[in-house]
Amino acid sequence: MAKITQLTTTIKQKALELGYESCGITDTRPFIEFLDAIEQRIQRYPESAHLYQKLLENGYPKKQAEWAQSVIVCIRRYGKYRLPQDLLQNFGKCYLVDGRWPNTKEYLAFDAFQTFLKELGLSVISPRLTDRWAAARAGLGQFGKNNFIYTTHGSWIGIKVLLVNEVLDYDVPQTNSLCPDQCTRCIDACPTHALERPFMMNFSRCIAHLTYNLTTHPPEDVRKPMGTWIYGCDVCQNVCPLNHEKWESTEDFPQLNEVAHELILDHLFRMTQPVYEQIIHPRFWYISKEHLWIWKSNILRAMANSGEERYHHLIREACNDPNEHIQQMAHWAEQTIK
Repeated sequence: MAKITQLTTTIKQKALELGYESCGITDTRPFIEFLDAIEQRIQRYPESAHLYQKLLENGYPKKQAEWAQSVIVCIRRYGKYRLPQDLLQNFGKCYLVDGRWPNTKEYLAFDAFQTFLKELGLSVISPRLTDRWAAARAGLGQFGKNNFIYTTHGSWIGIKVLLVNEVLDYDVPQTNSLCPDQCTRCIDACPTHALERPFMMNFSRCIAHLTYNLTTHPPEDVRKPMGTWIYGCDVCQNVCPLNHEKWESTEDFPQLNEVAHELILDHLFRMTQPVYEQIIHPRFWYISKEHLWIWKSNILRAMANSGEERYHHLIREACNDPNEHIQQMAHWAEQTIK
């Protein structure tokens, strides 16, 4: 037992040395609460069943690696970066400061942490698991009614999960919610009503999903409510009282300021395929290189919903775009601004 405790302590200390805010550990039993929640959503939102069914495998650590004995969970805080204010109505904050982007300190820290674990003699993989439920079971945070995990830094956090082949000391799960019983601000504010009740969500109506997971246009009934978001959405986190004054803006994120001008709507609208592949896609890769039209369609919708006349000539110009998808969204946008 002393050896297990020492190894656990060594692992957690290293995580903190590498800049993680916290590190917790849990076992590799199936995440039953997660699986139950997915089944409840499938029953409640049958139109989203195909999306939720894809997530079921994420509840079984042993299916990711039969040899796995422990789940190591690390929390990083991204709510510390200075962000260009004119991008915050179009991009979810976590995508602007994505720690998976190579050569960021978050990316390098995760790589160094895996190397350290291997040097300890452990087998290690980075699995596709339910990172939020892993964080809660590892004692690192609690669920908000908007389904995000909250720590003392609010929900502006990133979660990293690793599987290792040794039994370790396990942390006490966080099972309750921090949200006041009567608070429904996130639910009331959700533009598309994806958050229809506490701790639930209709995946197919979530703006983040609608901006980068589709290969068709979003249904017409959600285009107006989607507002000016073109990649992700922060509405439910922005309105949450638990996030009040949790963003500190103390650091610059690598090269974000250098590309910020490329992320303005009219610049994105003029984006060519080479610019997309060289500058935009490396940071925002959920939309494939072959689907530049999705970006431009999102931009046209955002322009129309912005209410700003300076975009009207671009919308009308796009009505003659050679790409039929862009044409279709441009015609919708033109009708919207009339």
